Amino acid sequence: MTATKPLSFNQRLRSLSPWQQWVFITALAQRSALNYQLFCEAVDFGDAGALNKLLGLLWESQLSKEAKVNWAVQQEKLAELQPDPDAYEIYGVYPALDAAMAVELAIEQALQPDEENTIRASKLSRSTVRQFLIKQLPETFDEEQESAWLRVQPLMDDENAFQDALLAQVTSANLPHPVLIRQLRELAYNQGFSNLGIGLD
Repeated sequence: MTATKPLSFNQRLRSLSPWQQWVFITALAQRSALNYQLFCEAVDFGDAGALNKLLGLLWESQLSKEAKVNWAVQQEKLAELQPDPDAYEIYGVYPALDAAMAVELAIEQALQPDEENTIRASKLSRSTVRQFLIKQLPETFDEEQESAWLRVQPLMDDENAFQDALLAQVTSANLPHPVLIRQLRELAYNQGFSNLGIGLD
């Protein structure tokens, strides 16, 4: 008898129910939001509170069936919050844009559930961390050395471990129980640190 090959991470994401995919995306967006807030404070850009309000609406909608949100309108508001990388010379604009894109994926999922949004959110968060680490690479590294170096970085380990833990918690229930949603929200706050290991302090 042939042993069944275990599902890959992305296959497991695709097999989630729509509410599980939505909360997975929202949690990744929440964890990256601090990167946006720090960028706003550093360059006096936009309104970090507005992005947090959108995240609040996302969580509220998952906690309460009575919550009615016009997501198309919220999508328009989000478009105004996205920074233009060409307008800034500091690296922080890229993680900030990634954070806004993560919220956009969560809103898109609210408007029209699509399993590929879950994959995109997962890859986006890993890419934010990877690009941040690459900025610290010795210039002499070739592609093979770069890959080996990235694999042993604690920040990359933290990102992978977080997504594993998030998926495990999301799949622990068949229904979106408020207690579980609150636990996932708390997990996503990540003790006040973003996916880049950066805190407000």
